[in-house]
Amino acid sequence: MKNPTHRIWLAALLTGASCLAQAAPINLTTWSPLTLTYPGGQPAGNWVLAPGNLAVTQTVNADPSFYLNNLNQTNYSIQGSWQVLETGGDDDYMGFVFGYQNSSNFYLFDWKQGTQNYAGTTAVEGMTVKKMTGATGDGLVDLSLAEFWENEVNFGDMDVLATNHASNKGWADNTLYDFRLDFNVVAGEFTIVVKEGATELWNVTVADNTFAAGQFGFYNFSQQSVRYAGFEQEGGVIVDPNPVPEPGSLPLMAIGLALVAVAWRQRRTPTPAAALHGH
Repeated sequence: MKNPTHRIWLAALLTGASCLAQAAPINLTTWSPLTLTYPGGQPAGNWVLAPGNLAVTQTVNADPSFYLNNLNQTNYSIQGSWQVLETGGDDDYMGFVFGYQNSSNFYLFDWKQGTQNYAGTTAVEGMTVKKMTGATGDGLVDLSLAEFWENEVNFGDMDVLATNHASNKGWADNTLYDFRLDFNVVAGEFTIVVKEGATELWNVTVADNTFAAGQFGFYNFSQQSVRYAGFEQEGGVIVDPNPVPEPGSLPLMAIGLALVAVAWRQRRTPTPAAALHGH
């Protein structure tokens, strides 16, 4: 019997070249909150949707907190904005996860406002790209708060992939920032661009293909009043985690991947889109 899910996946690949050019606003009502609440730590995050469901604010000074899109996707671009609202008394983490497999296996971009030490680890002011690779898939088992906190060197199940740390690289209160993620599995890399208005703050491409697909989500750690808004996505092939190839389908898959790669190269110029307190 033919596998209809696999046919859909092949069709998505073959039409990927045209889909990549079509950005669509993201309605956040289908997304789900998750907090890794550690014993003796901070409370769970509180994710509040704005009217219209195109923006969400995390209001609590929480342990590592996520807002996930529940889609196992590859080969897409997503852009939007962040802003820390109405706070002058905290300086911790905001960011996003992608290639998310489970609560201990994912890529993480995080941004610390001020340098701070905790439990023998250091969170340096600035932006960091990390990779979490816990053995069990249970973040509370695999990852300590210190592994989320450290952003300068590899620590436990956390690897640092890229940084732009410096004394003037932290985010500012009540300031709108745009970001764009190009998650390009065909090329085995991803690119992150962060801007403040027309000013480019960081543009980094990381060559790593540990996670070829996964969920995307917003993230913050020990930082309240973080608003994520105006998100749009281009492309996005939904991946069957256990595909069953049909006879003759592999050549079609190769053609589809080639088409996606060509389209990606033609549109690589990014465009603008927009965390332990008390320890």
